Amino acid sequence: MNDYPPSGVLFQNDRKKNEKSPDYTGQLELSDEVVNDLVEQMSRGVTKPKVSLIGWKKVSQKTGKPFLSLLGNAYEERPNGAAQQQPQKLDDNIPF
Repeated sequence: MNDYPPSGVLFQNDRKKNEKSPDYTGQLELSDEVVNDLVEQMSRGVTKPKVSLIGWKKVSQKTGKPFLSLLGNAYEERPNGAAQQQPQKLDDNIPF
């Protein structure tokens, strides 16, 4: 049994046959939580459910080739498509 979270990789495609061939290839494992979130999105009528992805640039220790290490998370919708704002810092130097 593996002790790592479901994850994925994208390697540069060095077997491109033409311009339409993908630049990167790989796979992505999804946790039960992410799969359940996709099902829930579809049950709400979302025709193209989303997964949030995060990635890290890494280099293979075996081949020395760069790749992207990926992690898929449940998609968090933001109200009205607004970007999440950082909380404002309070100025502790205000004399009262």
